[in-house]
Amino acid sequence: MEVIKENFSDFSLSEYPYDRGHTALGEYHHISAPGYYGNWYDPISLHQWRSLDGSWMVTEDNGIHYMEQNRGNNSSGAFQNVYCVLAHKELLFSEYTLSFNIRLFEVDNYCGMAFGYITSRCYYAIAINGEDIALYHRNEEDFNFISRVKIEFDDFKEYNIKISLDNGVSVYLDDKLVISEDINITFPSKIALIGKSACRFSNILVNMNDINYEKHLINKEKYLKKLEEKRKKYPKLKCIKKINLGNFGSGRQLRIARVDNKVIFILAQHQKRMIRDSFAHLSSMTAFDIDGNVLWRIGEPNPIFDNTFISCDLPFQIADINNDGKLEVIYARNFMVHIIDLLTGKELKSMKTPVIKGDPLVKNEPFYRLNVDAIRVADFEGLGYKGDFIIKDRYQNVWAYDKDMKLLWRYHHKNTGHFPYICDFNNDGYDEMFVGYDMVNHKGEIVFSLPMNSDHTDEIIYAPLDGKNDYKLVLASGNEGVNIINLDGSIYKHYEIGHAQRISVAKYDNNMEGLQICATAFWGSDGIVCSYDKDLNLKHQIEVETKGTIVSPVCYDGINNLILLHAGIDGGLVDFELDRVVLFPNDSHPTLSTEVFDIDGDGIDEIITWDLNEMWIYKAESFIEPKKSKKYPHDSFSNYRGEYIIPEEL
Repeated sequence: MEVIKENFSDFSLSEYPYDRGHTALGEYHHISAPGYYGNWYDPISLHQWRSLDGSWMVTEDNGIHYMEQNRGNNSSGAFQNVYCVLAHKELLFSEYTLSFNIRLFEVDNYCGMAFGYITSRCYYAIAINGEDIALYHRNEEDFNFISRVKIEFDDFKEYNIKISLDNGVSVYLDDKLVISEDINITFPSKIALIGKSACRFSNILVNMNDINYEKHLINKEKYLKKLEEKRKKYPKLKCIKKINLGNFGSGRQLRIARVDNKVIFILAQHQKRMIRDSFAHLSSMTAFDIDGNVLWRIGEPNPIFDNTFISCDLPFQIADINNDGKLEVIYARNFMVHIIDLLTGKELKSMKTPVIKGDPLVKNEPFYRLNVDAIRVADFEGLGYKGDFIIKDRYQNVWAYDKDMKLLWRYHHKNTGHFPYICDFNNDGYDEMFVGYDMVNHKGEIVFSLPMNSDHTDEIIYAPLDGKNDYKLVLASGNEGVNIINLDGSIYKHYEIGHAQRISVAKYDNNMEGLQICATAFWGSDGIVCSYDKDLNLKHQIEVETKGTIVSPVCYDGINNLILLHAGIDGGLVDFELDRVVLFPNDSHPTLSTEVFDIDGDGIDEIITWDLNEMWIYKAESFIEPKKSKKYPHDSFSNYRGEYIIPEEL
């Protein structure tokens, strides 16, 4: 029985769809490049490919369509093990025979097909180069070559390779048995094209004999039935509000506050100065209520692509920074930091950003004064409230200011990352700052520095992973992976997920000890989602086919905390086993950006999803009052903060 038959005849002769700018927009925006995808998806994003074309291209020769690896070997450094991947969407639930034709246009690196494919960092593969055919298993950065057989190679020859998974793995090269190994493959799993060099594929077939096909159908039915039974346990999502965003719509640059039990939103737009996303100018902010009524506006909105899509934070926060019981907005614009009243937009205080021209600690900044990258409130003075604040540049420096906008201190050591974590870690009445890989006290002195120097930390969480008092730092540190750090600066646990992008912590499994961790990767291997126990032991992993996975925790129904992927068709909310247990309705809702916030203060989270035109708000149809819990403070929004739900009592 043919389960998969692919000759690419339904594809036009063009590049397979890809992000032509190789941008970071997909870190938290649900976007996809235009074009025809067929039954495949490309899970690889890499900034090293900027100014280069796509990884895959459909070509033709003698009336036959081929899918070509169109990139060659163009990854290096921390990404040297990034292979071009094109994964098939079909889940296979039983043993099969996989056959394909392949021709190599470059002979140094392995190209072939993956089977038992879970993610782009976890699979078995059969591949050839100019010397041999190999069977190997990839698990994260480890490549275990199980068998290699020398071949007589001809670069003009199109090889036929067949892989039989009955009774282990048997590999045939042009109908000749060349490899036989006793290996058990995980089901369900997928197949994928894997290429490190220029090559082309055709005539891909997955066949099952009658017994295996029946087994495939039975196991698939069991899988879908189990999923359906899980979904029945959760109330459905219901849209409770739709807001017209007029001309002030934007990407994921949203701040939210609740005043007198009413919610206030602020959306910001920007203009890019100088170099891509590095020096964004906050061009407009619009405050509006849940009915879409505009309360005030700063700047002129213009909802074009260049003003609404960006892969960084914009410098604005809502906080009671003067401790008067009212909320203010602190923001940076045109080399000034302003504090204004949230309800009226009336300015209360302002200051100029620091002069950086000629500053030996600032490199490659194109302006006389600091163009602020991010802003966050703090209490470095022991005020008892967040009356101080920090501003930072992109990855080099942090400036701390007191309640009177006077400089307290300056940090410059390692890469700052996007968004420092500020709280009173040692309970001495003063906030400390964990920034990048460093712990800094309230005086700006480095307490400890982790033995990490590459890339930067994208997200930080401080949580009692045991569910009690054993607080630890949980870091998503890009190419340094996911890490749990003790408060003395020692590394408790490390996991290589690829380029760790986002993390969350919550009580995701009510039957497990302590809290659980969820993480996702982006650069190099996009869409990987992993769930871990309190000690960072991997429990489950999946690969989401599209971009924008944010893994935010959602207090869904008062009983269960779920994990939000995104609002797209292959998104929704997953449980700790990473099964999609709650789906968004098929109602044409916007899917570009999503955020989680308890809008009405009842302890149950709403899910906000929006694009440049509309904002829709969803909530579980039914729920009970949840136990009290602690979440990330509302005065510190960021696209680079690890989200958490920490119950007061387990």
